[in-house]
Amino acid sequence: MQRHAGVAIGLAATVVTVLLGSSTSGHTAIASRFTYNEHLFPIFERQCGSCHVEGGVAPMSLLTYNEAYPWTQSIREEVLGLRMPPWKAEDGFGDFVNGHVLPAHEMDMILEWSSGGYPQGPRDQTPVATPSTADWALGTPTVELTWSEPFELDAGTSETVRYFVLPTDLGGDRWVTGVDVIPGSQAVVRHVSVYIDTTGQARAADEAGPEAGFAIGGFEGERPIAVWWPGQSAVKLETVGYALPSGADIVARVLYKKTWITEGQAFTDQTRLGLHLTEDRVGTIEHMVLRSPEEPNGRELVFSHTFDRDVTLLGLLPELAIEATELQIEGVLPDGSRQPLLLIREPDPGWPTRYWFDSPRSLPPGSQIEVTATLRPGADRETVPSLFAENAPVRLLLEYTTGAGAAN
Repeated sequence: MQRHAGVAIGLAATVVTVLLGSSTSGHTAIASRFTYNEHLFPIFERQCGSCHVEGGVAPMSLLTYNEAYPWTQSIREEVLGLRMPPWKAEDGFGDFVNGHVLPAHEMDMILEWSSGGYPQGPRDQTPVATPSTADWALGTPTVELTWSEPFELDAGTSETVRYFVLPTDLGGDRWVTGVDVIPGSQAVVRHVSVYIDTTGQARAADEAGPEAGFAIGGFEGERPIAVWWPGQSAVKLETVGYALPSGADIVARVLYKKTWITEGQAFTDQTRLGLHLTEDRVGTIEHMVLRSPEEPNGRELVFSHTFDRDVTLLGLLPELAIEATELQIEGVLPDGSRQPLLLIREPDPGWPTRYWFDSPRSLPPGSQIEVTATLRPGADRETVPSLFAENAPVRLLLEYTTGAGAAN
């Protein structure tokens, strides 16, 4: 179902609410069929609760009525603007195994409730959130890693990026088929990207200073094997993986970011990574970074890459460091036919996301990946630290296998 269907339904509900409801004594008349206790809480817990929970990375909790109702207008605006939950891929233009989209009927409930008096519902049905547990989303990992000592985020630092080196010492080659993350300090761990380092560069940077980890500039990991943010669905593969040579280090890049609620507070973090590994040789995932021109042609940045061999495309990870209204990625086959891969409207650089196809895309020799970014009028370049050590306005990480390898 298209995302726009939910917006249309929600707008219709809003019109009905305006016609039926009126404001008396400064209070909105109850015109919503849906209540928080019966209808909205299950949506908020399932779709928003990984961030919007007490002590979470979002600035407010939505898991009790008293916490949620003061934010009804903001909730409505974020849902109508398709900004929350932060999944930007347009439904139907490429299909993804890790999608996180509000169904149309849930959007309808939220929009009607937020404009129809936001009733609480029966007090004897007041729901209670399921206690958060530090369980691995992908099940028990093969190896659990964390930094040797906690990292201290002082009260005066609002945002910073830190790299941590995690030796593996597995005694042989492995393939990484999945990566899970459990943040140590849920309130400030905004994003984690994970790399494999076979050069020793990250370990040298880490050993150069007395504190846990090191800052940007000491390591140029170009190809993350995992990206994580709260609410992102983790993916475990079966027939392909990332090569982890014997003696290689895992490097975790962590973005710590406070909200206005946590500003001025100090935090301690020791995030845990869970690696799912196999010793059996599987299809090896390869990477390629495509880069846009520095200057647009009118309001567009268009670039492409042609494959000279058979490729099985598994996933995409775009980055934008320029203001854009839309990013479209297509596969162009040798016969000229086009495959829709990814369409993002109003891309947000603050939520870098890897999009895993639910079915790998086979591209024969001569196929192209074509990228078109439509820019805002007078678009400005933005300072967005790249996960790929790239400076182009738009960059795209392709993940693929060659030959017979294919993802489940």
